[in-house]
Amino acid sequence: MPRDLRCKNIQDIRAELDRLGTGVVETTGNWSYFQIIDHLAQAVEGSMKGVKREMPWWKKRLVGPLAHFFFVLRGYIPRGIKGRPPERIEGDAAVAVARLRKALEDFERHHGPWSDHPLLGALTKTQWAQFHRMHFNNHVSNTK
Repeated sequence: MPRDLRCKNIQDIRAELDRLGTGVVETTGNWSYFQIIDHLAQAVEGSMKGVKREMPWWKKRLVGPLAHFFFVLRGYIPRGIKGRPPERIEGDAAVAVARLRKALEDFERHHGPWSDHPLLGALTKTQWAQFHRMHFNNHVSNTK
């Protein structure tokens, strides 16, 4: 059963990473801890360097803004959104955690320009920070 994780900022994300550590972490979903953390690091990096994933215009201009509105209104990203990797992949969690920590540090120092989210469109630094927090909560809630 997923736990109710409510990190409110990047410092909370760091504290949760400290709590989980870099060893073996049990997950309740289909993804390994390595996959979860590596995916989150890619997302943070992508907010600064760009994300190479094209969406049809109607998803980016209609569905994305509506989804973003509801994510912000609710304060979380609901579980079950498509995008799972096809298979569970194990890897070095310590390397993934270090990558995510560096990406978060780079994010805090970065002042733009900001990349568009593939679905949600153009986001400011504040909106990206909010997205990363909700995205982290969504995925890491599937760990013990």
